[in-house]
Amino acid sequence: MPEEHRLTTSSDETELSKLLDGEKIFSIPYFQRAYKWKLDKLRQLETDLLNVVDAEDSHFLGAMIIYGRSTAPAEPDVYEVIDGQQRMTTVFLYICAIVRALCKKDLYEEAEGLFLKYLVIGRATRLVSNSKLHCCKEDRAQLNRVFGNLVSDPAFAKRLGAFRYKPLSATGEDKGRLWSNYLAAQRFLDEQVRLEGVERLQALYGALLKSMTLVQIVVKNPTDGPKIFDSLNSRQEPMTTGDLVRNEIFSKVANEHPDTIEAIDQRSWQPFYSRFRQGSISLFDAYFFPYGLIQDPNIRKSDVYEKLRTQWKGIDDPEDIVRRLSVYQGAFLDAARGTNSQGHAQDVCSAFSRLHQAGAPSSTYPFLMQFSNAVRDGDVDADEAVAVLSLIESFLVRRAICGHEPTGLHAVFKRLWVDCDGSPTAGKVQTKIRGHRTVAWPSAEDVQSAVSTRALYATSIAAYLLIEWNRKVGGDQPVTAPWIEHVLPDKPVEQWFKVFTREQHARMKDLLANLLPLSEEMNRSLSNGPYSAKQPKYRDDSGFKAARNFAEEHDDWTPAALEARSTALAAWAVERWPS
Repeated sequence: MPEEHRLTTSSDETELSKLLDGEKIFSIPYFQRAYKWKLDKLRQLETDLLNVVDAEDSHFLGAMIIYGRSTAPAEPDVYEVIDGQQRMTTVFLYICAIVRALCKKDLYEEAEGLFLKYLVIGRATRLVSNSKLHCCKEDRAQLNRVFGNLVSDPAFAKRLGAFRYKPLSATGEDKGRLWSNYLAAQRFLDEQVRLEGVERLQALYGALLKSMTLVQIVVKNPTDGPKIFDSLNSRQEPMTTGDLVRNEIFSKVANEHPDTIEAIDQRSWQPFYSRFRQGSISLFDAYFFPYGLIQDPNIRKSDVYEKLRTQWKGIDDPEDIVRRLSVYQGAFLDAARGTNSQGHAQDVCSAFSRLHQAGAPSSTYPFLMQFSNAVRDGDVDADEAVAVLSLIESFLVRRAICGHEPTGLHAVFKRLWVDCDGSPTAGKVQTKIRGHRTVAWPSAEDVQSAVSTRALYATSIAAYLLIEWNRKVGGDQPVTAPWIEHVLPDKPVEQWFKVFTREQHARMKDLLANLLPLSEEMNRSLSNGPYSAKQPKYRDDSGFKAARNFAEEHDDWTPAALEARSTALAAWAVERWPS
């Protein structure tokens, strides 16, 4: 296009006619989200198109990010659309609608020219379809219906001669947003022809193909796509590593019959993918960084997909890749959910579960995933497993009590398995952790001071400390995390200030010694009342033995009693989580 019509200086700013001309296929990944542009988006495109015809030289549609898939030399080039699915599909539909509008006016020569140049590959290929757009699974039946509508005109079909449309697999419904938008484009064009004559139609498709431009960004590998479109803010739901992994796996069978693809999906991918979901929450995307760190402890999160893709270059069987991905899935889900799908013995299961309850950060997962598999496979015996897990728990809980941020833990755990030569023992683990000088292992004095003076109420470790104290006094382990009760309330009634000064209240109310585990119902019912009203409820009605014992031991709740309990809890914490 003329230089003066360009809106950018990029040599990759391309008019749509050049983008779609030639032997190029634009492929939406098979399991990508369905096409979803609503009418308001179509109306904006139509307004922009009319502005080009009536007032402007050109219109810039933005950027499209694509990745060139490897094809045989005699086959058309295939570009996977990483970002730009909505715009590409919409433009394609409008060209289809233009062809249909030309046929309605008996302009079959023009219709044939546009059809063969921009919509299809006009020769036999080994690809699944000769359409220049390969939709995702959900939209294929609708695109087939669009092509069926075009060739339903006998005169146009005769004009095409020996050409036959090679349909995509008829997956998805044949009615939906893609089909309805094609009809909407037809209505727009019909109205323009009615108002302005057939010359208007020719002006519109000339403007669409010659004066509407976009920048096509061809990435070296698909993992660069999300980095670019995040920077461009080009979509609200950026493609994740999980999306890229799925697309890469199914690209191995892109030219297979859809029944084959569906069989692989149902037999291998869906069981793998579905296992990550629990209710409305899926851990699918969270899996790939710890899995990637197992492959390479020095990998960055943004490079995980490329690392995996490189590993899979010589693998043609998608199900083999899924099997490899599944190796650590159970261990990951157990670490994230506190479950025991690995079938560990009870004492080992309890040790893993305590780490989950303590809020072990995801930075620990690469080590825990490998360790869990080793225990399951008998490479680490149960006693050693409990010793290692208890050591890690002590390290993490001490840091949490003292308020150390978990950010530095990534450096510790990403290569702890390698540092222990793949055969960790409690001694090795402790030595390696302590070898990280920038990651503190708090001393007994640090822990005692934090328990006695630090406001622990709002911390993530508070509930676990109360659970463990309840276990220590002989109470059952709760199924769900307890609600945390302030004995001295956060907002006390005035009667409390006859016992505590306001300065003591501000300093002591959030200390561990002032907290008890309760049920949600009891916690809400007690509110901010005086201790005389709370004590009998703790003693007689609480399901937590820690609360019942507390009421038996304390007839009054005073600053002196609170300080004495702080001392006792500090000593217990040091003993419970030794260094």
